[in-house]
Amino acid sequence: MNNKNYGNDVKLLADNIQELIRDSRENSIIDDNLWTVANIFPTYMYIYPDRNGYKELINSHKDNSYFDYLVRSEKIDFHLVRDDLSVYETIRVFGPYYENITGEKLITIYYPLYNNKVVESILLLDVKYDFLHEYISKYNYRNISALKLSSNGKEADLIFKIIAKQNNQENVYLPIMIDYFLFIVLYFSVTLFYFSVYFSVYFSYVLFVENKKDNLTGFYRKDFLKKIKQTNCVIVIDIDFFKKINDTYGHAVGDLVIGEVSKRIRNSIRKTDVAIRWGGEEFVVLFDNLFNIDNLTIKLDELLNIVSNEKIENLDVTISIGAFISLKKLNLSDAFIYADKALYKSKSTGRNKYTICHSLDK
Repeated sequence: MNNKNYGNDVKLLADNIQELIRDSRENSIIDDNLWTVANIFPTYMYIYPDRNGYKELINSHKDNSYFDYLVRSEKIDFHLVRDDLSVYETIRVFGPYYENITGEKLITIYYPLYNNKVVESILLLDVKYDFLHEYISKYNYRNISALKLSSNGKEADLIFKIIAKQNNQENVYLPIMIDYFLFIVLYFSVTLFYFSVYFSVYFSYVLFVENKKDNLTGFYRKDFLKKIKQTNCVIVIDIDFFKKINDTYGHAVGDLVIGEVSKRIRNSIRKTDVAIRWGGEEFVVLFDNLFNIDNLTIKLDELLNIVSNEKIENLDVTISIGAFISLKKLNLSDAFIYADKALYKSKSTGRNKYTICHSLDK
């Protein structure tokens, strides 16, 4: 603007301004919120970007140059008495205000540049007013926090410090405080989120797991076995003379017996073992990754005892067990056939006992 006769100076100045803009935008806080950069001289100026309306603004100062206007209105010292003043003692800050031309809410920093103690030009930096608040908002979003800026109307000074210190890699501390309203909203939002996740997982568990369980025993239903392809240890359990219990005492008592037997079985197996109600009074338990026949024998003795030691509905109830164990995993259908044959042997040779079929040869 107003720079027709100052081509070389303006080109050099333009390069420096562009470098300043690049440096400012590399700042993680400033980012792209530097609105305008200008260097105002007594007889010409360079402004970037040259937004619509800036020319009319400059031409409105017909009696005096825009440079003289800034020196007078911002009370900038034309002559320095001292030459040891820091940047912070010579700058002027104005704002926040709404720029009439663009309607943008800005803070302007005037940085007088001196040569031999005489002001030669004024570097003007326009920065968007709300960008610090946006920076805090983005921080809150990334870190799930509830902070807000607490600058007490000193945003302009804070903005300048951020710009001035960026090249020296000095720390700039933002004055912040807890935004209690945001904290409450965040707390309830996070709580609601975790409750939503919890109930989603819970209902998924109920839908895909619990719904596959038998209501009377709490064991998985027979169709659950479709998900299991192989095993190395499986047992089949049958309640002895259960038909006689049903015929003599009725199906209601029979259901109570089934429920109590399954409860005792469940209390004697590991959480990682899979218990299945195979049908009626018959159960299947998968002891996956159990390879030691001695450990299996201990477990089978425990199952026999836990069912027979205490009466159920004043009845002496016993079970028979057939077991299969192998060093290598077999298809479940094959392993089940071996265990079922072992169960038949237990029942045909006296009941209230177990029979083990194994393939433990190395």
